Amino acid sequence: MHRSSAQLMLLVALIGLVLMRESRDQPLAGLEQNFTSWLAANTARTGNAAPLAVVEIRDSSLESQHAWPWSPLDFSLFLEDVLQFKPRVVAIEPVLAWNAQQLPADAKVKLPQFEKILHDRLLIAPKIVLGAQLGFSEDPDVIQPLQAVPVLRKVSGSVNAVPEFTMIEQQPKEELRLASAPGFTNVAAAQTPVRTAPMLFRYRGQVVPSFVLQALMLWLSVTPEDVNVEIGKQITVGEGCVVPIDATGAMLVDFKSPYTHVAFEDLLLAATQMQTKTAPLVEPTAIAGKLALLVRVDSAARSVDLTIGRKGTPGELFAAAMATIQNHAFIRRIGLWFDVLIIVVMMLLSWALCRQPRRRAAAIAVIAVVIYAMIGLTIFASYQLALPLALPVGLAAFIALFRAISPKETLVKTPAAG
Repeated sequence: MHRSSAQLMLLVALIGLVLMRESRDQPLAGLEQNFTSWLAANTARTGNAAPLAVVEIRDSSLESQHAWPWSPLDFSLFLEDVLQFKPRVVAIEPVLAWNAQQLPADAKVKLPQFEKILHDRLLIAPKIVLGAQLGFSEDPDVIQPLQAVPVLRKVSGSVNAVPEFTMIEQQPKEELRLASAPGFTNVAAAQTPVRTAPMLFRYRGQVVPSFVLQALMLWLSVTPEDVNVEIGKQITVGEGCVVPIDATGAMLVDFKSPYTHVAFEDLLLAATQMQTKTAPLVEPTAIAGKLALLVRVDSAARSVDLTIGRKGTPGELFAAAMATIQNHAFIRRIGLWFDVLIIVVMMLLSWALCRQPRRRAAAIAVIAVVIYAMIGLTIFASYQLALPLALPVGLAAFIALFRAISPKETLVKTPAAG
């Protein structure tokens, strides 16, 4: 007895409902995330650049006098020159912590003098965020002293999935910290490729802002008391800024959100040109009034697999996250109504394909998936909405397989005997 079209449509509906539920969990959730990353990487989008000027420490920046590791003098030069452009906020991603033994001989001798110069530069900066690193004690039985950090009190939801650390592993000296706000620059090591930037961490049970969130707080001139966190949903910073986050306190990053790039050596040259009243290589408007962010992008710092198809640095991740927030270019998943629409469309498609030859039915199913991907690109380019993938692909594969194992005759109900 032939299977009926109605039976196939019912099976498509049931399988579709199962895929809707399972696509929220691994491994299908990983497939959805990869599709979202593909949409973001292959979508051409236009828009204004974020008010973010990223000063990049490139391989060319580390030649001659500025070899890594930097001394306090190198960071002082950055601050002295960038402040000439009058940024609204300054953020430094590399941790201002150095091992004197790794510095050149002349830098060792003048280290106290260089640190004093850096401290003075920090005091005249308008608002500044300094990177720090959270970590764990080598001996879990030894309790490290509790450090003073900005704590977020208005937190709702379960924080169990938010990364927790027991100590501050790297941070600037106390006299440097007093003139700045700390921002933690840890990146989730288990996530490959990295598609999200952390907004929250837990330090000794307390929820604390990441480097990105701390920079955003200074940019919007808000305190920790003005930040409302709903784990798994969103962070509301002040009155008008809402950042969607997942259960780990991380936000999905749009790596194509535009911002201004400035090489460190170009900044130094432009500052000298401004002092000599010649046309600067970097226009003052490129940095003035913006968030000026110093990050490493040199090859030695590229330790993160990014969704844009190459290795990058944590600084590049943070820059893209800040640009995403400032541009309000948040990548969101389209509503569940679209899943229901897919199921209805696939039910109708199954009804049509069960009357087609096997090879033609398989070809049509593949073409339908390709067309769906093109529709996904169009919707993402216009609205930053990510479409589901597991649901349509799973249903298309099921319909093609069902038709392949069915009898050669078309799947129509046998008329009732007279």
